[in-house]
Amino acid sequence: MLGAQNSRVTEIHWITRSMDSLWLRSPLAPVAAACITGVFADAVVCRGLLSPQLWFMAWTSLGIGLCIGVGLRLGLVRSVGQPQASGLTRVMIGLLFVAVGGTAQRLSDLRYDRAAIISLLSDVPQPVVVEGIIEQPNSLRRHAFSHRRGQDPWQTLIGLKLSQIRVGQDFRACDGRLRVTINGRCDQLTPGDSIRLLGTLSGPSAASNPGMVDLREVDRRRNIHAQLEVASIDHVELLHRERAFFSRMVAMLATHGRNQLLRATGPQTGPLAVALVVGQRDLVDNTTRDLLLVTGTAHLLSVSGLHLAIVVLLTHWITILLRLPAVPKLLTVLVVCLLYTAITGARPPVLRAAVLVGFLLLANWMRRPIQPLNTLSLAAILLTLLNPELVFSIGVHLSFLAVATLLICGQRDSGQTTAVQETLDRERQLAALVNAEQPRLRRVTGALLSRFLKLFWLSGCVAVITLPLVWYHFHVIPLISVVSNVLLAPLLFVALASGIALIITGWVWWPLATCFGLTCHVALLTIRWVIETSAQIPCSHFWLPSPPGWWVAGFYLIIAGSFLLRRGYRASTLRYVWIASWITSAMLLAMQPTPLNKGTLEATFVDVGHGTSVVIRLSPTDVWLYDCGRLGNDHHSSRGIDSTLWSLGVTHLRGIFLSHADADHFNALPGLLRRFTVDEIMTPPGMLQEDESALEAITRAIDVAEVPVRELSAGMTVRCGGKRLDILHPPAKRIAGSDNANSLVIRMDVAGRSLILPGDLEEPGIAYLINQPRPAVGGLLMAPHHGSLTVDARIVLHWARPRETVVSGGRRARRPEVVEMLRATGSNVHLTTTNGAIRIRVDHRGKIETRCWLNSPWQTGPLR
Repeated sequence: MLGAQNSRVTEIHWITRSMDSLWLRSPLAPVAAACITGVFADAVVCRGLLSPQLWFMAWTSLGIGLCIGVGLRLGLVRSVGQPQASGLTRVMIGLLFVAVGGTAQRLSDLRYDRAAIISLLSDVPQPVVVEGIIEQPNSLRRHAFSHRRGQDPWQTLIGLKLSQIRVGQDFRACDGRLRVTINGRCDQLTPGDSIRLLGTLSGPSAASNPGMVDLREVDRRRNIHAQLEVASIDHVELLHRERAFFSRMVAMLATHGRNQLLRATGPQTGPLAVALVVGQRDLVDNTTRDLLLVTGTAHLLSVSGLHLAIVVLLTHWITILLRLPAVPKLLTVLVVCLLYTAITGARPPVLRAAVLVGFLLLANWMRRPIQPLNTLSLAAILLTLLNPELVFSIGVHLSFLAVATLLICGQRDSGQTTAVQETLDRERQLAALVNAEQPRLRRVTGALLSRFLKLFWLSGCVAVITLPLVWYHFHVIPLISVVSNVLLAPLLFVALASGIALIITGWVWWPLATCFGLTCHVALLTIRWVIETSAQIPCSHFWLPSPPGWWVAGFYLIIAGSFLLRRGYRASTLRYVWIASWITSAMLLAMQPTPLNKGTLEATFVDVGHGTSVVIRLSPTDVWLYDCGRLGNDHHSSRGIDSTLWSLGVTHLRGIFLSHADADHFNALPGLLRRFTVDEIMTPPGMLQEDESALEAITRAIDVAEVPVRELSAGMTVRCGGKRLDILHPPAKRIAGSDNANSLVIRMDVAGRSLILPGDLEEPGIAYLINQPRPAVGGLLMAPHHGSLTVDARIVLHWARPRETVVSGGRRARRPEVVEMLRATGSNVHLTTTNGAIRIRVDHRGKIETRCWLNSPWQTGPLR
């Protein structure tokens, strides 16, 4: 009993010593934590309790009061001759920086919300003429409809600081920041240019489906108030150029580098080269992004500390070859570091790395030791004060977390006594002497093996510590990342070094640049082969619903608290046990499906824009999908559909119905087959045998996933759990007409209510359908052909007599004529384009419940 009590006292004493040591060795670490706490407190806890102005005054008053109190307290400490600040003083300093963080967050919110452009935004995109100044170098991306004849394959993206907007015939002053998308290439536009644009203005998009990212919060973090789409470069007018030498030079270097990389590497590796070297990620397609994500190598698309370290190392080698003195060498490295940071867009990960490099160079010049954790904390403080919204950015979280893990796991254990450390040093020296007597080949092999084992250890530590965040935000567990990151490290070095050499030599002599371009191309081809091979290894990754946010937060709180314990076997064991138990519990929580009452039919119409996808649930584990596609989805992304399924805790689909051979009804299938297991795919007769180029990727994905395909025709039935699903159309023999006319129409009856999904049905298929037995009054109907006015849906409405009609469509479905036509029979009409996802439930008594995600969101899991 007494021993246990003494053990607890000793542990508490050690925790106190650990906190004192943290304040002495890395005083900026608790300061950074306090600033971040203040940002969280203002954004999460305090929002809505008082007006923004009152909260700003409250935070400011608290900060001033604590500043005075800390000053008086430190004066008292000095007067009595205490060697260091007491616990009370440290608490006061911590609260002071909590107030600083809260004030910064509130000030950021006030600045963002007072932009005049916000008051001019509406739910419907509107044509406008605006004037403004370009703020950052432009970037390129492929147009979603580049395959269409006459369509420019490129889109230019620029950031615009708004100055004027035309109202009527006159311009009036207006402030705010716009993300501008221009159809066509505008390489001539550089930061500082004042331009006039004619385009379509729209506000940030809310999350229209369960589980999707709210783009309003993303735009707020980037200080963007609205989007402007410009149909052609002819609608862009250059007014004048301001004198902005540095920003114009940076833009010129970024544009030149991008164009040289695309020219020398080609379409297969060019987009990845541009993302890797210049930091412009918009050219990378969704398939490549998925491959990088599942292999844990998505950081290749984000210029970060690893990229900057390679640039600094190359610059350092060049200065050594040039035999520069110490001071010019340090200045050269610093200038290159800052220039590369500016060229790559000065994103948070590279800014963090630039701060680390800058202080490392400063410490080297002053011949002073540097505390890496302290410098990392300083970078966190600076970024938090510059843009408090970055505290909520997943990219910033992963960047700082990975670096902190490397610093902690890569350092020698400082928790040992001096005598133990001296003994270990002597053993290392003895081992080195013994190793020196070994043959050269054995020494080199041993050194390489030791280096690779250490890299695997560090890669594993980073993978484990970042796993909860990656899983929570991206729904994937990339087990292969431990190996893939080690294998790609030397290839990354070669690709980045040759890419930079290509850009530099491209100014001087193009034949030499092509040699570097070939090296970069081969390195990136090898990188792509490695990630493709890694992704195909069985059990290399798992797509899963995310664990609850509170459980993710708990993981990091326990891990952080464990470092306050005495270093040794007990602390390490606690971390290992906690990690294993957390992962096991997270699996159970994440895969718990959303409850559904017995006998209830649930149909969720996913908002996919112009397209269709309906999730049908008959029980928590009996889930089906009708169609899965959207217009312009050439890269076969399943975005929106997969997030809806994951929000329900779904990992397996009983079946997928494909209505017909229009791409906006099936082009998300490859993405879904990579993320979910599927029992079977059902199509109308002959659909997959049609001569349609868009179907090639679909049939290939079905073959890879080894999913059986069944053809359905009128008169057949499908058993869905304990219910029967009837096929109403098409007949076994194809009727005359288009693919739309041969759409697969399904019907399911529950408690006297019918759910009818007709795809893009049109004449003469409509005439065939209405000759089928008529459903009972008051059911559910999806409007045929996205509510198009070219199809007389009133015939189907008079036949079906639904109580609820859903239109799964894009902007064209918003026209008043569409709603007026569909309400002709007294049905309630719901549009996914205005209401987001629409969930309709029919219980065992026939009672209908309709909810729209944007107006009345529903709970997306038992514990989420």
